[in-house]
Amino acid sequence: MKRIKVIVAVSTDRWNRPLAEQYEQLKNPDTELTIVNLKKGPESIEAFYDEAFAEPFVVREIEQAADEGFDGIIIYCFGNPGLYAAREAVSIPVVGIGEAAINLACILGHHFSVVTEVAHAVPRVWRTIRLMGVTEKVASVRSADIPVLDMGDLDRLRAAVLHACETAIEADGADVLVLGCGSMFGVREEIEGRYGVPVVEPGPAALKLLESLLSLKLSHSKRAFRPPPVKQILF
Repeated sequence: MKRIKVIVAVSTDRWNRPLAEQYEQLKNPDTELTIVNLKKGPESIEAFYDEAFAEPFVVREIEQAADEGFDGIIIYCFGNPGLYAAREAVSIPVVGIGEAAINLACILGHHFSVVTEVAHAVPRVWRTIRLMGVTEKVASVRSADIPVLDMGDLDRLRAAVLHACETAIEADGADVLVLGCGSMFGVREEIEGRYGVPVVEPGPAALKLLESLLSLKLSHSKRAFRPPPVKQILF
């Protein structure tokens, strides 16, 4: 049995149920999932400001998960808050859903577009793209102009995301689309059916990538992510 801890990097559990239902359908039979939220932090992450308040608590959750004997971690936020710090702190594999989705999109076509939630998130997505070194594969990063906390309104979510996806394909030349938020549930099939391009959902991409890493007994390089210096940190 492989134990995976999924850290939804916000202080609300409103997305836990659809996430659990989706993952239950996709996970390997020998995968055991534990989904948790932050005890402190923002209720959604859209801006750099939000991310700054989430990252310390994400890293603490990951250190605790490693101590508890989990085999791997998913950071469930497209901006991957605390990802590099967590990889320095622990030896078990840590996967961010945004990084996983972008990696998968790179092999599915020539140029992909990310459709994210609001304009605040666009520069955060570009930061991830540049860190990953895949800028030449990107057609665009588009905002759907719908706040994360409004994504429970499926009709509004569908209309906003479909419009942004159409623009990414027709105006920007994307041949692959990435949903740039883990809360965009229930829209992938309609987008693929309407536009005929692959659509990468970040949550499933991260789950299957982490399961593959565990099966292959691979984790991040400790030459790349060296353990942090020992020092006092006050909270």
